Amino acid sequence: MLAAIVFLNGTAVMVLEMTGARLLAPYFGSSVVVWTCIIGVIMAGLSLGSALGGRLADALLRASAGESSKRRKADDLPRAPAGENAKRRDGTGAPRKADAALSGLLVCAAFGALLTAALGMVLPGFFARSGASVYVNALLSSLCLFTPPGLLCGMITPYATRLRIYRESEQSGQERNIGRIIGRMNALATVGSIAGTFLGGFVLLSFFGTVSILLGVALCLTATAALAALRPLAPKAVAALLAVAGLTGNAFYAQWIEHTGFTRDNRTISVETPYASLRVGKGEERGREVLLLASDPGSAQSAMYVDDPAALVFAYTRFYALPFALKRDARRILMLGGGGYSVPKYLLSDKSWAASEDISLDVVELDPGMTATARKYFRAPVGDARMRVMHEDARAFVNRTAAALPAGSPGPYDLIFADIFNSWYTVPFHVGTRQAAAGIRRLLADDGVCMMNIITAVSGDKGRLLRAVRGAFAESFEQVEIFPVQYPHSSGVVQNVMLMALPHKRKLPDPATERVAPAAASALRHRAVLPFPDPDLDAPPLDDDFAPVELYTLKFTD
Repeated sequence: MLAAIVFLNGTAVMVLEMTGARLLAPYFGSSVVVWTCIIGVIMAGLSLGSALGGRLADALLRASAGESSKRRKADDLPRAPAGENAKRRDGTGAPRKADAALSGLLVCAAFGALLTAALGMVLPGFFARSGASVYVNALLSSLCLFTPPGLLCGMITPYATRLRIYRESEQSGQERNIGRIIGRMNALATVGSIAGTFLGGFVLLSFFGTVSILLGVALCLTATAALAALRPLAPKAVAALLAVAGLTGNAFYAQWIEHTGFTRDNRTISVETPYASLRVGKGEERGREVLLLASDPGSAQSAMYVDDPAALVFAYTRFYALPFALKRDARRILMLGGGGYSVPKYLLSDKSWAASEDISLDVVELDPGMTATARKYFRAPVGDARMRVMHEDARAFVNRTAAALPAGSPGPYDLIFADIFNSWYTVPFHVGTRQAAAGIRRLLADDGVCMMNIITAVSGDKGRLLRAVRGAFAESFEQVEIFPVQYPHSSGVVQNVMLMALPHKRKLPDPATERVAPAAASALRHRAVLPFPDPDLDAPPLDDDFAPVELYTLKFTD
């Protein structure tokens, strides 16, 4: 039974850790900063709990042994009869107090998970509004939410291991095979953690909300406590009732939101996908009602006018008109990152910048849940025969497709758009490295155009991320142009910045003398003409081996 307890406890810890990242993502993103805080805090809790659990087990078993010795002296017996020993120990040979204490630890860990579920709905938002940096806020949230369950779960394995050593020594009359027992129990805890990792990553996070998963962890720990000792029953019953009530209430609330929809402006619909925690809500843009899709804090990643679903809402999306002004006969288009499918939806509409409806659009979107959400709420044209959707990482697609091209053959795409830098919280650096740029160049026709959306500044310390990506693309493309979107004359401000890469140098169209679409003409007026410093002295080109994007984005919080 102790083996099962250690295994299930290890499973619960890893499910808690993986769910924690989803719990904090709406407020602090899902970057390496958040993962570092959660892993560090839980590991610290496990370490402290391990030390306390071992001390507690020694103290209880020592006290139990002292009580037995006193009884034998009082009876003036060298040793108690076998029947007497059986009464003093439960069926496994361990003192009842030790088993009850183990059960109590597991119940406390269950209440810790319940506390995390309850506080997780208010504390991250409270810290996010404090004005401190994302590093401080993520760390404080992690300390408050994950220290109690981490510490209590950390006490279980050493306690159960010491109990197992005691039982086997009682049965044999001497302590032996201690190393084997310790190794086996630690191995079981590790195997349980492995099971929790795959269970959380492949199953739970794809089908259940974060609160429901945390309540499920509490229920699992309560059931595990009953394996150790059923009595006292009251705390286990309370923990189980709270978890079941929470699960039931959360399920009913989710169904209610799903059916009632956006009857209030401040209500959002939460969608858990295999890769993100999405939120769909209502907003307003230029006096018109819009639906907003968000996966990171602080801003929406996609939007749609309710009265005109095909129209583009965000300013940066209209900058994708510029490549059509340079490649007027573009037919084959690759879009890295689908998001809410606003750009693909526009390209396939009758408002498209394309010269003809005879276009072929490939969309590479990592998250199938994102595509399903975009189809359900944002009218993504998933069924359009002109569009092919591939659920795959953008860099993996680029690598695979580029490697499959025959040597010397031209790239299959006229235009390549990349819209995967949804925020600075989650920087997909692997699509901005020199190796990624070389792969993108291989997929692009010689007269094609690549355009990428990046959240960054242009100049100063806050522009180092942009300059590192620009340096990477400059190694494979002869001409790289930069277009700040919101603040073209304030290059030190973090904003949407469009990077346009051309395989060969060419003159950009002049709206004063050439006929170009209004959106393209507007984009050209945002072209940054300031000189860029030497990459080696400022921000080395991003590389698969070295991409310090967290160091660059740290300046964004200043």
